[in-house]
Amino acid sequence: MKYLLTYLQKMQVHPNVPCMLFTPICPHSLSFRPVILPDSAQLELKIPKDARSNAWVSFDGKRRQQLSRGDAVRICMSPHPLPTVNKCDQTGDWFHSSSAA
Repeated sequence: MKYLLTYLQKMQVHPNVPCMLFTPICPHSLSFRPVILPDSAQLELKIPKDARSNAWVSFDGKRRQQLSRGDAVRICMSPHPLPTVNKCDQTGDWFHSSSAA
């Protein structure tokens, strides 16, 4: 777990960059890396109909949802940005929080 947290802390994207950061949590292989995608990207993750078992998905660490064989999840950028509160300015706060980590 320490390796995962250390690795995730190295992925930094400035809040003004229009993108999605897709980060696999607890992957079964170290070859699965976080990916930065353009805000126009649309992902579709499918569970094969011949998969050995079902899969589970969780969004923002909330309640798990089971995905059955043949199910799919579509991921895209929301048209509604999440407002943030900044102490000084967005860039200054971002750099300060990055250097404090």
